[in-house]
Amino acid sequence: MKANISFLADEKKAIFSLASIYGLRMLGLFLIMPVVAIDLKASEGFENSIFAGLVIGAYGLTQAVFQIPFGIASDYFGRKPVIIFGLCIFAFGSFWAAYASTSTELLIARLVQGLGAISAAVTALVADVTREVVRTRAMAIIGLSIACSFIFSLVFSPILYGVFGLDGLFFLIGSLAILASFLVSRIKVPTKEIKLIHMDFKKTPVRQFNKQLTILVAGVFFLMFVQSAIFMIVPSLIVLHGFELSEHWKVYFPVILFAFICMIYPIKKSEETTRQKKSFLLSILFLIVAVALIKVSTASFLLLIISLFLYFLGFNLLEAFLPSWVSKLVPGKKKGFFLGVYNTSQALGIFTGGILGGYLYGKYGIHGIILACLLPLCLWLFISFKLKELSASE
Repeated sequence: MKANISFLADEKKAIFSLASIYGLRMLGLFLIMPVVAIDLKASEGFENSIFAGLVIGAYGLTQAVFQIPFGIASDYFGRKPVIIFGLCIFAFGSFWAAYASTSTELLIARLVQGLGAISAAVTALVADVTREVVRTRAMAIIGLSIACSFIFSLVFSPILYGVFGLDGLFFLIGSLAILASFLVSRIKVPTKEIKLIHMDFKKTPVRQFNKQLTILVAGVFFLMFVQSAIFMIVPSLIVLHGFELSEHWKVYFPVILFAFICMIYPIKKSEETTRQKKSFLLSILFLIVAVALIKVSTASFLLLIISLFLYFLGFNLLEAFLPSWVSKLVPGKKKGFFLGVYNTSQALGIFTGGILGGYLYGKYGIHGIILACLLPLCLWLFISFKLKELSASE
């Protein structure tokens, strides 16, 4: 087994450029998540909580519809033009949301934001330009960019919201999408696909391949469902423990930083051994324990801190493991399509978590959301025991 294999120069340049673009793009989801439930007064009535859930989830609905078409388009027309086109659509929707004068306009603008479904194209391009032996690390860097966006959002969103309001956040998101488009235009995309070692489907039963992929695709749905639903209540819990919205960064920043440090070893170990199932299952277990602790964290700030740490650790690890595993299972010429299926499931999780989370919060309060998160996580852990490690040759 080979350890400490370095990125090639071309791999390193492409990965960090794409990670920057992906990170800027994900701010479209994350930047409003820490404040939208409070801005729309989700805790003050059923109608408010439903609308807050719709604002969070509407983005995921159109993302789900267009992930596969954008993934297929990237297979035929190239990754770069599809990514730029999607970013332009997203920017348009963001600016529309910034200037929306009614609730209906805001929802439509969020739907338009989701039309720019570039996640599959970006992930496919990362897989195109990396060898399998370093792909988990490459996807971990993409996951790191997502997590950095998450950190930035959790730390600075409440502060920016206090200065500019929700409209100002949407305007900032649109501006960042324009910046990301410029970065894409500067990337030198290989004129021909790098030849990678992909799974030999003649040696792999189709039934096993479908089973593996189905579990992973279902997994990313559960992951994003829980994220959308749980952030209907997390900001309010932090407020409950005496932190104003502008002070939430004091809670998030040290917790997420420590979670980052703790995820280094599992990622490194999975690359050295080419085996990641144990870390994968443990990450899901972290989420289960985190959600269970959130249920009782109203009485203890320490329990809230521990639950947030476990949540972010599990979430960040799974953000690295899931797309890497999927990319190793799919054939190179159809990578955009299959990653489109993966990202469709991801977007559906955002949509369903936002809508159902808003409904349950308005109807049953915190306990309804906790139960709705624990059930799919436990199901995910159970079905993931059936995953099979890929051999080094695969």
